[in-house]
Amino acid sequence: MSLETEIREWDQKSVAAITEIHADHAADPDFIDRLLSLADETELGTGATWLIKHQLENRLAQLDQAQTLILIGLLPRLSGWEARLHCLQIFPFITLPREGGDLILHFVLDCSRDDNKFVRAWAYSGLHQLALAHPEYREQARVILETAQESERAASVKVRLRRALKKGFPGADA
Repeated sequence: MSLETEIREWDQKSVAAITEIHADHAADPDFIDRLLSLADETELGTGATWLIKHQLENRLAQLDQAQTLILIGLLPRLSGWEARLHCLQIFPFITLPREGGDLILHFVLDCSRDDNKFVRAWAYSGLHQLALAHPEYREQARVILETAQESERAASVKVRLRRALKKGFPGADA
């Protein structure tokens, strides 16, 4: 069965099933490229982004610069909260490119207003990571994180905010 068909037939809940899909296709030399292509399809985005995240978290693959830029280009088109969450969870495993900085900023700010508390929590982590990678975002990130720390109600989000603010921005003058 094709990768696309297997993701399409996945119930979007079973970790065992998506892990089996991974086992069936991970050896394909173009696996990541195919996943990036499938992630752009609304009904396949959750599965494709989960598989990319799985590859990176388990150090089974790395995204090269071109693949990273493709992933960043997908961000504004991701509609499902799970796919958005997976991409936010991928950020620690990639180098956030300067040329994608504004797209990333808009994405994390949009995600910081999501109804899902996990998406919001990871959005603030993503904002912090962007600011660490690119100093031009540091002051804006600091203000947003401090403001959110005062207004956010969800405990899981507050923990992420506290961690980011505690880490600060090493190498920053302020």
